[in-house]
Amino acid sequence: MELLNLRILQGLVQDPHLSRTANRFKLTQSALSKRLQNLEQELGVKLFDRRGPRGLEATSAAREIAQVSEQVLVAWDAGLQRVRRHQDEPAHFGIVGPQIFMREILLPWWNGTTAAYPELSLEVHISALSRVSFELVQAGMDAGILEHREELTDFICKPIYSETWGIVSHAKTKVDPERSASLLKPQWCTLSSQTNPVDEWLVRRQKMPPPVYRLYWNDLTAIVNFVAETPNTATVLPLHACQAMLSEGRVNFTSLGKDAHRTLYLAYRQNHPHKKFIQELLKLGEAHS
Repeated sequence: MELLNLRILQGLVQDPHLSRTANRFKLTQSALSKRLQNLEQELGVKLFDRRGPRGLEATSAAREIAQVSEQVLVAWDAGLQRVRRHQDEPAHFGIVGPQIFMREILLPWWNGTTAAYPELSLEVHISALSRVSFELVQAGMDAGILEHREELTDFICKPIYSETWGIVSHAKTKVDPERSASLLKPQWCTLSSQTNPVDEWLVRRQKMPPPVYRLYWNDLTAIVNFVAETPNTATVLPLHACQAMLSEGRVNFTSLGKDAHRTLYLAYRQNHPHKKFIQELLKLGEAHS
């Protein structure tokens, strides 16, 4: 079924005059008659009675089909307008990044921003920082949060957020990075044996002896919950990872100093049509500074 035939059917029901309808659709009268015959054969119903000089008279079947075709054509035109509009600004945006950042920074920002983008659906994928760039490319995401500036084909990489790292300890556990003795007292837990912020910040930078006993976790939320519930425990995390627990007075946060900052980067596809949305994303750091 050609959409043009439905439009012709509607036109003839409204004005059953072959020559005028043919001119309106830029067809010859014979071409219009041929289309009408083909349409009747395709539908298996008689659409018009030929009245000679008086033109055509629509049958009840033609009027009923014209009503249905109007619904089809309205839906088609509306859908086509959306598609054409979304060629310039697609209605879907996919981003991949680490769990805590996405939950504590990105999604709260999106909840406050979504009204400005009523037709945009945000798809969020969670990934370990070490795998973000791989999943960004493999999953065809529009953007990703990276731990380091990377050169990825077809992507632009810019700073998006500056993390402040520090010692997160149980509410009753006092830790002073300037006093090595206090660093040896807590039971330390850390993200994993491969990505180990305790060793990176304390052992290497603070010259602390490696902790004798560690608990390794793969989930930042689990680490924060464990520290909040377990006396004499501590870990090293970015500030935003423990904001909720900190506001409830369940943990302490002690900055590791002015050098304990990490920049996270937003990698986004070149020539991406959502230029305004990308610019708003890049202001995330300003919103949380």
